[in-house]
Amino acid sequence: MPLRPGYNIVTDPVAETDSSLAALEFFRQVANDGDVQTPVTVTGLEDLLYNAVEDERSDVVARLRQVLRNSESLGSMDAVQFLVDGQLVDDVEFRVRIERAEGGVYLDIGQLFVEAPQQLSPTHAVARK
Repeated sequence: MPLRPGYNIVTDPVAETDSSLAALEFFRQVANDGDVQTPVTVTGLEDLLYNAVEDERSDVVARLRQVLRNSESLGSMDAVQFLVDGQLVDDVEFRVRIERAEGGVYLDIGQLFVEAPQQLSPTHAVARK
């Protein structure tokens, strides 16, 4: 299954991309309306969110959502592949379950996007730009 236009959240790479960025660098470039070469693979999103102070994670997600929403770096037909080390969970809300020393932790990655990601397979979901 190829990458679709928009934000692809995957646990296994769907496609090889010529460009790869760490999540923090990706969001910095997008926030500054930098030139993001797409399709791009973004790694470490789960670590970025997990390492935020637990009480502030929802604020961090909200700020990152605004960065994506206000960006002129990405067009509607661009494809971003967020490669996460975890399990996609689409029950009441779209989340990613990651394993840490204290056990499973759920991250509300679905809140990053204007529309909830649509799960295409157990390892691939897509949110439109």
